[in-house]
Amino acid sequence: MNHDHDIVQLTRQFLRINTTNPPGNEEEAVLFLEAILKKEGIGSTVFSPSSGRANIMARIEGKRKGKPVILLSHIDVVPASLDEWEHDPFGGELVDGFVYGRGAIDMKTQAVCQLLAFIEYGKCGVTPQRDIIFLATCDEEVGGKYGVEYMLKKVPQLRNASFVLSEGGFIKESQGFSHAQVSVAEKKLSRFALKATGTGGHGSVPHKDSANEKIIKACARIISYEWPIRPTAVSSAYLHGIFKGEKKKGYTFKSIEEALKNKRFREALEAVPLYNAQLKNTVTPTILKGGERINVIPTQSSAHFDARLLPIQKRESFFRKIEKLAGRDVRVVREDESISEPTPSGYDNRYFRGMSAVIKTTERYDLAVLPYITTGATDLRYFRDLGITAYGFFPVTLSDDEILRMHGKNERISVENIHRGLSGVYEIVKFLGSQDAP
Repeated sequence: MNHDHDIVQLTRQFLRINTTNPPGNEEEAVLFLEAILKKEGIGSTVFSPSSGRANIMARIEGKRKGKPVILLSHIDVVPASLDEWEHDPFGGELVDGFVYGRGAIDMKTQAVCQLLAFIEYGKCGVTPQRDIIFLATCDEEVGGKYGVEYMLKKVPQLRNASFVLSEGGFIKESQGFSHAQVSVAEKKLSRFALKATGTGGHGSVPHKDSANEKIIKACARIISYEWPIRPTAVSSAYLHGIFKGEKKKGYTFKSIEEALKNKRFREALEAVPLYNAQLKNTVTPTILKGGERINVIPTQSSAHFDARLLPIQKRESFFRKIEKLAGRDVRVVREDESISEPTPSGYDNRYFRGMSAVIKTTERYDLAVLPYITTGATDLRYFRDLGITAYGFFPVTLSDDEILRMHGKNERISVENIHRGLSGVYEIVKFLGSQDAP
């Protein structure tokens, strides 16, 4: 594709805008995107739910009204500690062919690629079948209250979309095998805390009513529990696409259901964090609080858990199990009561087939394109909750190491991937523009 913008420079500039959430402060980033659109003569609307917070929307009008296609991105990022990084997380530094910065993968680079693809498509002289909407929002990293949730109330037409494209999938390169994983579902966010109270005192005089000990014992029971493997239609299709015909641990893969009966094969799957998370609920302790001085027994203690549930897991039965494991000496406090339980998007449809064809054409024809469950939460859940087909995919190739940098230290993306991402997104937008609403 031809474009008048230096995609690498724009990405670096965008990464330099600190939109760490909390507090967010995404307004400066929105004004950055607005200026690019304005330079191209494209009108946009900025929506400000509160001071310093902002969302932006622009539109290419289609032949028919209603049922728009939405290119969705979020512009806030998770925190980054400067002392843990090799390069300034908000410096947008270009080193050895990689651009470093918080949001390089999640998901400022994709936002810039979607913006430039949107602009280029608007200039190509083809009128899409339906409106194409570019929507960049705030607040995704802490739930989306001021972002997508706000926008769905403010712009009712968004609730009537025919398709939404955002984050969640990549072309993954691992152990010599490459495949495109297109996110059609995600695990349910179900965070909770354990809280305990007890009798304080001097550390030299222990007793049987320690808040810390109550939390430690409850945590040990929860952490040691082995959640059962429960393959879903999506995870079965994904793993079948990866392992079909492969011999692993002395076993030839035929189907995930049969493979899981083989102990060695099952243990090999569980040993890979990505595959394990596709097949099980995961419950991870992330924050521990209890005590301030080494010689003082505290009266209060707590532990926070990041739980991600399979799409088929009901929250109520999950929390009944957690409360049983935690025991009577602690309280279980749920932290995501308002999170809905959307169903996965279908993948036996023209959107999946069309995107697969585009990916194979732009990458290579023998590349496997597989449906995938995102293990983290995204804003796509809001649209899936409305019954809208919503996929997460960014056409860049990432190694396991690069994926682990997301939300970690030294997040980065290669210059090659930035260019490939832009070209790939543009081809996907062209396909989406040719599709009439179902």
